[in-house]
Amino acid sequence: MQSSRARFPISTRTIQQSIAAAGVIASLAFVGMQIRESNIQARAAAYQAIGIATSEFHRGFTPSMNRLMTESDYPEAVERWNLENWETAERLFTADLRMLETILLQVEQGLLPADATARLGYNWGPILSNPAFGCLWPELRTRVGPSVRKFVEESTPEDKRFACKVDLQALRAETILGQKEKK
Repeated sequence: MQSSRARFPISTRTIQQSIAAAGVIASLAFVGMQIRESNIQARAAAYQAIGIATSEFHRGFTPSMNRLMTESDYPEAVERWNLENWETAERLFTADLRMLETILLQVEQGLLPADATARLGYNWGPILSNPAFGCLWPELRTRVGPSVRKFVEESTPEDKRFACKVDLQALRAETILGQKEKK
């Protein structure tokens, strides 16, 4: 009777190579698990950073800022705003747009999932139907990247966008220079 070794001749070298291959496979599996864990940690850190920034932003709101944001939904109210009101609204919207830009960048880079804007409270609906935002958008759109412009402009169909009746340039000239623009 032949020994099992004689029936299946396996050299020592073959055994060593098999063990080495198994070691490489185990190492690759470990590296894959480490990369996955690292991605999970990066995603959590991204959510945490945006959450903290959003919280800090809203913590800094004063009662007058809250009032302006409430009034921003009413065309009759924004038509009565003075330059200081418009400048405050512009700063608030700019800060929101910066945070939105950060979220969209992290989605683009794969750090956050595609629904991160909704998860983080940036699903504003038809943004350009808001009277204040609609009036400020022509200036704000020049200060943001293409992904934010696309996000904002695709949020509101053309026929639902607010048609601004406030001439912000004239209001600036009148307030800062004391000049009324001639019509």
